[in-house]
Amino acid sequence: MLSVIIGLGVGLFCLDLYLPSGISTGVLYGGLVILSFLLPYRKGPLIAAAVCSVLDLAGTDLGLTIDGVPHWMSIVNRLFSLTALWLPLLFFLHRRRAEDELRHAHDKLEARVQARTQELAALNRSLITEIADRKETEQSLRSSEAALQARERQLQQNREELRALAGQLLTAQEEDRRRISRDLHDHINQRLAMLTMDLRQLEKGPFIDRDHLRDEIHRVSECITLISDDVRRMAYRFHPSILDDLGLVKAVRGLVDDFSARTDIQSTYVHNDPVAALPDEVTICIYRVVQESLSNVARHARASQVDVEVMCDEEMIDLSIRDNGVGFDLEQSSKPGGHLGLLSMKERVRLAQGTLEVESAPGHGTHIRVHIPLTQGGRHA
Repeated sequence: MLSVIIGLGVGLFCLDLYLPSGISTGVLYGGLVILSFLLPYRKGPLIAAAVCSVLDLAGTDLGLTIDGVPHWMSIVNRLFSLTALWLPLLFFLHRRRAEDELRHAHDKLEARVQARTQELAALNRSLITEIADRKETEQSLRSSEAALQARERQLQQNREELRALAGQLLTAQEEDRRRISRDLHDHINQRLAMLTMDLRQLEKGPFIDRDHLRDEIHRVSECITLISDDVRRMAYRFHPSILDDLGLVKAVRGLVDDFSARTDIQSTYVHNDPVAALPDEVTICIYRVVQESLSNVARHARASQVDVEVMCDEEMIDLSIRDNGVGFDLEQSSKPGGHLGLLSMKERVRLAQGTLEVESAPGHGTHIRVHIPLTQGGRHA
């Protein structure tokens, strides 16, 4: 494009030299200036206009003249041609400046829009994060509220169970007192009275031979032995001395054997001996749970098989009692007033820092599991 403009400029200058000065060709230089706007140089149009102006003015003195036409007319003609040359230049320059300002304003607006967009995106991310945090907080609050309500319900249920257990304990205490009183009055007291009467008869009776006296003394001795056995059984019901004498494993063996002999229910007993002496609260807890469970089986389960396991290690003692009886509904048992024997077992295990699990369903038997950690329940050093 630059070579074309230069060629046209040289051609116009030569044409201007061979035409009379009265006919000006300076207006044609404006076309070159317009073409110079196509150049990639921003100052190209100014340079082209300046060069064309010099060529146009040079043509005033170097070009042909017409006779009778004054010289000043030729100069005025050239000045008009310069006006036609510079006016389009000024127009295009003004338009270019407006376009540059518009482009600059557009770029500035784009930058502001981009910055604002980034700011809005950051704000949007912040809002999303805040909304997520609020949702998480609300969910946490709902979970905490649900857990609190569940704990309140559990606490209320525990209170009702404890009230029922307290009532049961009072009833059981009165029944035990009544039974002890009846046993003492009806059995031991009457036997002691009869024994006293026999001894008085021996004291006041006529002289008899030694063999008869020996037989009477033997009969009195048997009565004293029976009374002693009754007293021992009564004491055993309140605290089995076998726990202190032989330990938990053999005491449970005695319970299972006695249960099988009384009920004719086939029983199995699996155990391993503890590695260290167990604390009293753990041994009495396990013993009473086995005792209560076997009593429930005998009274309610209508089972033909009972399996008892006592497993001990350094950290845990596990008890398992399973029967193949009729079972029961756990939901009904969890209501206040239902299966108070099970409630008393739970309370015993809780006091020993352990857990009690019950699995049962109507027609599918019952499985009771007890886990007592020795690290929490305590162990003799």
